[in-house]
Amino acid sequence: MRTASGCLLLALAAACAGEVLPPGGDPDAVAAGDDAATSLDARGGGPDAPAGPQPGDGVLWTTWNDVQSRSNPAWGADLTDVANHLPSSYGNQYWDDDPITASHETSHGIHAHLRVYVYQGNQRVNAFYVLGDRAAYVVEPGIRKSAIATHVPASLRGSRYSLYITGQVAWDDTPLYIWDEWNAYVNGAEVGVELASGGLWTRGWRDAVMGPIEFNVYALATAMAVKAGDPTYFAASTQFKEFLAWNLRRSMDLFRAGRVLEDFAWDDQDVYYDKLKTSADADALRRFTRETYGDAWTLAALGF
Repeated sequence: MRTASGCLLLALAAACAGEVLPPGGDPDAVAAGDDAATSLDARGGGPDAPAGPQPGDGVLWTTWNDVQSRSNPAWGADLTDVANHLPSSYGNQYWDDDPITASHETSHGIHAHLRVYVYQGNQRVNAFYVLGDRAAYVVEPGIRKSAIATHVPASLRGSRYSLYITGQVAWDDTPLYIWDEWNAYVNGAEVGVELASGGLWTRGWRDAVMGPIEFNVYALATAMAVKAGDPTYFAASTQFKEFLAWNLRRSMDLFRAGRVLEDFAWDDQDVYYDKLKTSADADALRRFTRETYGDAWTLAALGF
């Protein structure tokens, strides 16, 4: 029987859930350019006027170049990318022998480094590295993480729900902690799908794309909680809505690619996706997505 893993590997769940922030005085900290200091919470626009031709095309990206030059033929391009965007001063703090877990945990390290040591603005932000030398800063909204739970349909409360949504109370003042985990799962899937598609995955079956589809629900529930609890922020923050759309689209592309790979196929994740599209208690989440991004985009990106 195949069983899902929490934070990709159950043995690493505690480490994944309780990130260690970068050590003080990091000698590899790099000053950000002007784009990193740009104000993000009052860019204007709204759900009916995305910054680009399609929702997600208007993300304000910050360039974050390589800070190392590590290489390993077994890693593939995506894990090499992730590995080389965390300063060497962290050593092996976030590394793991498993490529998906290494990508996931190293992503947490990059996120923490960017928000603590690189960001130069005066707002409280979270940071999300998405490979390809690109990161997005998003201002933290004025809600509690605990407010998200009521927006997650009961039918879609997966194996990670109690660990991240109702658990991790120390992060309750940081609702985008959920997006930090979401992006780490998506980056892990990037690595897994690349390796498996190229015949380089040698570690047997893994629920590599279940985390992204489950966290798509939690990411949308976060947005629903923000709209309900901090409507001024939700209306004004184009960056928040644009990054949500962009990463939803990326995550769904990886889910669709990974679910048909022998090493990552799993009936449970297909059932979960069907519930997302059809369960009565998920109607509010589907309606919210259509209202925010439009019927056509939602159908194309998410399939409902």
